[in-house]
Amino acid sequence: MSSYTVIFLLLAACAILYILRDAMLMKRALTPREMWVRFEADDPLMLAAAEKARATLADFDMLREKFPHYASLALGPLGANGDMNPVLVRGRTGEGYLVRRARNNPQGYATEEGPEFACKAEDIVDWIVYESIKKDRIHGGFTLRAVVDIARRDRVPIPPHVLKQEEKFVTR
Repeated sequence: MSSYTVIFLLLAACAILYILRDAMLMKRALTPREMWVRFEADDPLMLAAAEKARATLADFDMLREKFPHYASLALGPLGANGDMNPVLVRGRTGEGYLVRRARNNPQGYATEEGPEFACKAEDIVDWIVYESIKKDRIHGGFTLRAVVDIARRDRVPIPPHVLKQEEKFVTR
């Protein structure tokens, strides 16, 4: 076998592996997110978390004034895999908020996208406010707290990064 044939076969093998790798990454990107603990959207702990979020919107408003760049709401319905619709608040209305969809960026904070729209307080399932970009003190986040409580209730091991994040929550 000539050296050109060997080089060609090696290049062809590399190309095939590269294409297979991309196909696997694409498949993973299209697969719904898997939570480390399973729960139903109507789990009593999740419903209580959403209710607590709605009941403490006055706290959210106060904290949002203090830390406006690190505050967001989550709108329902809550998905069985923990998915919510994160939004950034543009302003307050009589019945709720003017919001825009949020997208997390690589720098660690959310940016707005899409048109502004109104949401009502009953649409809200959670809120979260970080005191800084370091995310070292967290207010709200009731659904994440509920997920951790569900894991403890169901005796599911909690990942270390979640336990570390739990330590950052300000008691409310």
